[in-house]
Amino acid sequence: MSLEEKLVSNSLYLFLDWLLVTILGFFYWIVAGKTLLPEEYGIVSTSINFATFLSTLSLFGLNAAIWKLLPEYQCEREREKIKSLIRFSFQLPLLINIILSILLVSLSSFFSSMLKIPLNAVLMIPLTMLFLTLSSISGTIIYAFQNMKFYFFSDLLGNLSRVLVATLLIFLGFRYLGPLIGFIICYFLIFAARILKVRPSRGKIKIDKRKILLEYALPAFISTLAWNIFSSGQYALLSIIQNPKATGIFTVALIITIPIVALPNTLNSALLPIISFLSANHQTKKHQERLIELVVRYSLFFSLPIALFLIIFSKQVIVIFSSEKYLEASNLFPILAIASVIYGLGNVFLSNLYAIGKAKLNRNIVLLTVATFLVLVYPLTKLYSASGMAISYFISILVLSIVSYFYIKKFLNVEIPKKDFMKILISSLISFAFLYLTTKITFGTLIDLILLLFAVAIYLFALALLKFYKKEDVKVLEFFEERTPILKKTIRNLKTFLEKFIE
Repeated sequence: MSLEEKLVSNSLYLFLDWLLVTILGFFYWIVAGKTLLPEEYGIVSTSINFATFLSTLSLFGLNAAIWKLLPEYQCEREREKIKSLIRFSFQLPLLINIILSILLVSLSSFFSSMLKIPLNAVLMIPLTMLFLTLSSISGTIIYAFQNMKFYFFSDLLGNLSRVLVATLLIFLGFRYLGPLIGFIICYFLIFAARILKVRPSRGKIKIDKRKILLEYALPAFISTLAWNIFSSGQYALLSIIQNPKATGIFTVALIITIPIVALPNTLNSALLPIISFLSANHQTKKHQERLIELVVRYSLFFSLPIALFLIIFSKQVIVIFSSEKYLEASNLFPILAIASVIYGLGNVFLSNLYAIGKAKLNRNIVLLTVATFLVLVYPLTKLYSASGMAISYFISILVLSIVSYFYIKKFLNVEIPKKDFMKILISSLISFAFLYLTTKITFGTLIDLILLLFAVAIYLFALALLKFYKKEDVKVLEFFEERTPILKKTIRNLKTFLEKFIE
């Protein structure tokens, strides 16, 4: 399988995994929300979020070190080093888990009072934390070996069980314990399935654990903590500086616009182990550059039209996903939607700096981004409320993207496809001008959906007229043609159509 085909295959299964986890997670929380009292729902949320935070601490950045180093060892055929790294990646997090679990159990009354949750919920946090950690480590190992198909199916097994067990136990009268037990079983099953593939064993060659911790794990750990402050702290800061109403408005706008980065992030996740694998050989820089540019191009292809759609139809989307009380959030869509497009690109550059071995530089850029945000957030939010928070977020993301691009270009001669960007922008504007004008004179959800499909067709056709498509795009279609017999004829016709517009 060529590198391009591997990228497409990885992307497909990672996208399916994201879709699966999102949908089943949605059902899990809907069941809890529909059957539990608000305070019981709060107990579940607090317990899971606290366990997730502790799990992140216990990983100590080793999950990032694993996906970076394992592909390198694989490229160099260092089987014994692979075994040693896998074994070490379980040892340290397990030790941290044991220490944290002892603290939680011995101080359970204190944590029960502090978190305002029952004692039995506190006592379930160590198990939750343990299986979250183990499933994360084993999942990262499978991800590093690019077995995305198995990664997807293990998530399917666990998340289906989470919904089913939680629903069953709630109706059997377990109340808030039902979702908590369901969550634990979910990640236990995911870990149990993955460990059969991983099978950690003692390696004959010792690895430099100190180097792994200081050069790869610790920078990733610091980056993760800093990024959590940036991504999660916005809501608390907005409430402190302004009021809960402003936080609600901003939250709705950000929750609706942040999925713009879903596809770019999926493509980027599919790319990272490939870039790491290639970084073991200094003669493969051209391959790395070409693959990163390909992901940037497809990121723009998907994210820009989605951003324009959300900006143009912001009010309609808000009413669908929340209510008319939040229509004020539409004013934030232009800022946050464009920020999401920029972040999708910036994250490709930032993550691939880590993939080529520049872990400390990756950490420094994240710290610079968070520092920029913290400097701007108070004065701008004080003056402009939720809009000020959105502007702070936008500027911080812009800093991240510009600095990341500057440095990735320093090590790899990566170019942003400017001509392709203009073609995507022009095609997006043409298609959504059509959609905007036609939806003004028609009524009905079904008609709007048909018009949306027409707009997508216009977007793709306009790109063809502008000579956007390349031979790589035809190869992608050939990949899907071979693996989807049901759509084989349709894909073949589409491929024949595209070939007419390729120079």
